[in-house]
Amino acid sequence: MKNIITAYIIFLFITSTFSIAQTSSDYTVELARKFSRDLFETNGVPFMEPVVRVINSTSNSRFFTSAYIPQKSDKMYFKVGIHGMSGIVNDELKNYTPVMPAKEFDLNEVGKFINYNPITNQITKLDTASLIHYLFLNMMYDGTKGNNKGLIQVPGKASTALGTGNTQFLLPHSSIDSLFRSHPLYDLPLIPQFLKDSVMAAIYQFPEVFTLYGGTNLNYVFAAIPQIEIGSFYGTEILLRVIPPVNLGETIGDFAFWGIGIKHSLSQYFNDEYDNNGKRVPVDERPFDVAAQFVYQGTYLENTVGVTKAELTANANIFSFNLSASKSFKNIIDIYSGFSFETITIKSEYVYLLPVEIQWQLGLLEKPNHGSTPGFPGDKQPQKTNLTVSSDNFRWTIGVVKPIGDFDIFVDYSVSRFDILSAGLQYRF
Repeated sequence: MKNIITAYIIFLFITSTFSIAQTSSDYTVELARKFSRDLFETNGVPFMEPVVRVINSTSNSRFFTSAYIPQKSDKMYFKVGIHGMSGIVNDELKNYTPVMPAKEFDLNEVGKFINYNPITNQITKLDTASLIHYLFLNMMYDGTKGNNKGLIQVPGKASTALGTGNTQFLLPHSSIDSLFRSHPLYDLPLIPQFLKDSVMAAIYQFPEVFTLYGGTNLNYVFAAIPQIEIGSFYGTEILLRVIPPVNLGETIGDFAFWGIGIKHSLSQYFNDEYDNNGKRVPVDERPFDVAAQFVYQGTYLENTVGVTKAELTANANIFSFNLSASKSFKNIIDIYSGFSFETITIKSEYVYLLPVEIQWQLGLLEKPNHGSTPGFPGDKQPQKTNLTVSSDNFRWTIGVVKPIGDFDIFVDYSVSRFDILSAGLQYRF
């Protein structure tokens, strides 16, 4: 489970690092904040989606080993087991196509930042920092998709949280200068010279290189989950999974996991459990058994990461519907199979400051200090990003069970967008 959780929070480090002059204007610092957030929000979902896919497939494994559920039993029974899952991460899950934050120019949007009265030749409203940010996004659009396409190069691929290797966005000052002078607003009277000078100063102090960090280079994942099954009530079993709230150290933080499921026998409606004499028909003499199951799982993660004390809170909702069938062969071996539909949604809130390396380069902190000192207050404007990542999945599972007294040993393989090999041991009483 630790490998999965580590991949789950690696998106904390997608924020970029870059080099810049020691003296930076307030507009440059604000643009750096805004563009770092743009970069995070634009690439955060594709960066994290493979991790979500892996969590989805892994968390939704090991729900069933038998479709047989007695219509009634002499007493309540329990199955207590430890279920392990393992999957190989292929290259498809390690890379994605990065996106440059960009926005096509729309004159109607300019009114959000500046109002100009042509009669009095006066500006009645001006949000310089937001206007610079908007113009910068216009330039990114023009340089990647517009008339000046090619002045800004977007890398063809970047590492996901499961991959490795850093990816650089190159923003040459010469290209930014050309894009600004080509902007539709550049020669309009409503843009005064002091504003042009502010934009020029901001972009010439702005970094020429942004780096998206790679992931953890995971080649496989492994998880182990305790599970209890309780039956039977009119052919129905209850499944429980739980990892109580626990602190897993500085890397992971506080983590909790739980799940509840209901499995109901369908074969009881077309296969008689008792013969004409009222005698129970042994399971191995029944043609096969079929059951339907619905499971809900949830996770909670809270952590404080890095010297800037970035705060992460994340919750996952995981749903699975399973239709399974099984056949027992006289207490020698059982075979089971099933089709599943599963979905996961992870909602995260991330409160963060600029990374300390960026604060050094912007002159907000005095290197090598990690905290404020006289004249170097640090970044005092935390930003908040809400990120929602979802994934759906279909899977087919086939497996075998070997009963040994009151114990069951089982192994199965699931084929889906992320294949899983799972095995486990359970005790029946």
